[in-house]
Amino acid sequence: MSIANRPAAFRVKIYLRYTFPHDLIAGITGATAGIPQAMAFALLAGVEPAYGLYAAVVAPIVGALAGSATYMTTGPTNTLMLLVGSALEPLKTSYQVGILIVTLSILAGLFQLLLGVLRLGDLTRFVSRAVVAGFLTGAAVLMATEQLGTFSGIPRGKHGGLIHTLNHLAGRIDQVHAPTLAIGLLTMTIILLFRRTRIRALGIFLAVAGASAVIVVLGEWADGVILVQDIAPLPNRLPAASLPQPDLVGDLAASALAVALLGLVQTAALSQSLKEPDGRLPNASREFIGQGLSNIAAGLFQGLPSGGSLSRTAVNVSAGARTRLANVWAGLLVALIMLLFSGLAERIALTSLSAHLILAAWTLIDPAEIRFLWKASWTGRWAMVTTFVATLMLPLQYSVFVGVALSLLLYIFQSSHLHITQLEPVGPYQFREIPFSPTLPDRSLVILSVHGPLFFAAMRDLEQRLPVPNHARQPVLILRLRGEEMLAGTGTWTLVNYAERLRVRGGKLILCGVEEKVLKTLQRTGALDKIGAENVFVARDVLLMSLQEAVEYAQQWLAAQPLLPPEETPDARPPKKSRCAGRKEGRSQKDSSTQPPPNL
Repeated sequence: MSIANRPAAFRVKIYLRYTFPHDLIAGITGATAGIPQAMAFALLAGVEPAYGLYAAVVAPIVGALAGSATYMTTGPTNTLMLLVGSALEPLKTSYQVGILIVTLSILAGLFQLLLGVLRLGDLTRFVSRAVVAGFLTGAAVLMATEQLGTFSGIPRGKHGGLIHTLNHLAGRIDQVHAPTLAIGLLTMTIILLFRRTRIRALGIFLAVAGASAVIVVLGEWADGVILVQDIAPLPNRLPAASLPQPDLVGDLAASALAVALLGLVQTAALSQSLKEPDGRLPNASREFIGQGLSNIAAGLFQGLPSGGSLSRTAVNVSAGARTRLANVWAGLLVALIMLLFSGLAERIALTSLSAHLILAAWTLIDPAEIRFLWKASWTGRWAMVTTFVATLMLPLQYSVFVGVALSLLLYIFQSSHLHITQLEPVGPYQFREIPFSPTLPDRSLVILSVHGPLFFAAMRDLEQRLPVPNHARQPVLILRLRGEEMLAGTGTWTLVNYAERLRVRGGKLILCGVEEKVLKTLQRTGALDKIGAENVFVARDVLLMSLQEAVEYAQQWLAAQPLLPPEETPDARPPKKSRCAGRKEGRSQKDSSTQPPPNL
């Protein structure tokens, strides 16, 4: 009997004895690494660190229990926080930050939940890697520049985008606070040093704690270094549940949708890189549901919007997590630490959190991938550049929409061009590719293999690229459609029209490799009768069988056809004489010497 079929008490006993120690260690590691990270990401969003801690408590627990990925950790992420900060900034003067976060998180969660319930997880495949790379690179630049002021002690100005931030910093370079800059550089150095050790998962926690201890030792010399408690005291309790404010829905709906989409794209990309214990990949639609529920739950307790966290997931896996309960223990431990040791967390220097964010920003930039995408195709190159510029110049929530729209446009553009190859029989079930011919020779057999979706734009492309039959006598064209299942009105019209053009020249169009759905479309529209049921060969289980059958049929048909002289081809026959032709016969004979010969 397998463990899954054993009584619940037995399964609990087995878990506590063999798995719980590993999950608990992973939870402790995740909590210690996640607390400074959550506070830093809240700082990145321009809100109090407590809101990041609220998310670090609730989101990992609900995301682990409701999602499909066993090892993925849900929490605030750097790119999401940039988007959140951009959305909240214009509304801070009119509304309380807490209610803004509640409304934004719950709205984003509802969008994600809806997409998951509708099983639209596969839609993330339509966001190209080039667009994601451009957005992440732009977000990294924004993140690093936004933190330079806090890192160096320069008073932060009003949020106004990249150019405004750079101008603000350049105009106040003389206001750099030496102790603040020194503590920030110390934190950055410790993080980088621990990245080369086996305990790199704890590097951020040890760097932040060590820098805080140095501030205490330095005493008066460190006066002026801003601490978390200078921004707002950390509560030693969880907030009461809150509901969203209805009149904010209109103001935050677009931003919430952008947060939802970006969170889902990041989560889907991360989840597809993780394998479940049984070797399967996580279910994308169920992960959408899990992320939606985690954001709704976190929003109820004023937690910032969250998504699949690459760094936290890496910590969870490297720390030896065995089950999804490792993330549950991590969330509970963050709550316990916040309740018991919030006074110590208040002593953390903001410049230390900024140092972590600056380093985290540069981990988003992958030079090798950028070079690869730049060389791969011109469409990917311009998609990446356009998204990068939009991320730097537009409000971040709109740059997400630009990236998604650009990905869809690229997909439509690339899908509207079919790949057509010409084949030549060299033996039974053997064919080789030859250069594509734009015309059809007399009494010839031409085989074209079509690859790509047969929707309307692609069929327009096929119509323009099919060989021209204007001067051919008795041409036969075999069109292989193997594996293509989408054929609509434009496609059937294109095939019927081309079949008629060949019939006028005494030839015929033969379709082979026709899938069941395409055959039903041809039958339903009446196109099968116009093309001729005998000229359609359905796809077979044996590869190339329907093509071989079509070739043999075409060869037999051509052999049975009598050779027509040029004047007998249907479109070359002279027009019938009208009733009044006899009256003009004499005049026609006079002018016959000046008439051009018939178009053969």
